[in-house]
Amino acid sequence: MSDVNLTTVDGVNATGRSAVTPIRVGEGNANTAWYGKDGAAISLPWLQALVLEGRCFTATVGTLSTGIVGGGNGTVPELAEPEFVIGVPAGAVILPFRIAVQGNCANAVADHDVLEVIIAAMLGTAYDGTGTATTEVAYNLRTDNPKASLCSVKSAFTADITIAPVATIDLARTEVHVDATSAIALGTIVVDCLYQPTVVPFIVGPAILFGMWGGTTAVTGYAQLYWAEFAKSELGI
Repeated sequence: MSDVNLTTVDGVNATGRSAVTPIRVGEGNANTAWYGKDGAAISLPWLQALVLEGRCFTATVGTLSTGIVGGGNGTVPELAEPEFVIGVPAGAVILPFRIAVQGNCANAVADHDVLEVIIAAMLGTAYDGTGTATTEVAYNLRTDNPKASLCSVKSAFTADITIAPVATIDLARTEVHVDATSAIALGTIVVDCLYQPTVVPFIVGPAILFGMWGGTTAVTGYAQLYWAEFAKSELGI
């Protein structure tokens, strides 16, 4: 067996750049190491690093104790009148890493009622800006607002979108069936849905991410939307 010769890196200066944000370069190009202002190498969890860089956003659907009554007709979910839309334009990419929906059914819930929450995305088509809705603000999770969102966010549609979204991919859904035949009194029926994937999709614009809730009886709901965002050119795709 031959001898193993060990070498050391003693005295080698591992230079890099101390900054709040990294430098992104094109595919295959050389780059420098990223250090914090204290000289420590940056090895943040990927999501926390994106928050620090100012690439993560949030929007809220429903205000305080005033929720959004789901369904285009006040009950059954309707694609043309979703409860929220994130419009991803061409040239933008989003990573939806958390979408939480909390819904409460009406007092008049009956046996065999079905209550639903659906979170989905339509790929290859941009939101056309139509439909009567509330415009929501996309807040940067780095609260000094280093970047503005490329996306548009709308909620509480009361008139149809001209090009209604179609679910190319379902991201999450909840379905509750009411059984009121039991002798045990019904408690409060909650219709919750949490989308928090381990592997986060890259939704490349044009695209529409949307959510709906409702059923055979009215569901009043709230949602908190969280996503990271890039220009497509920044990812080299």
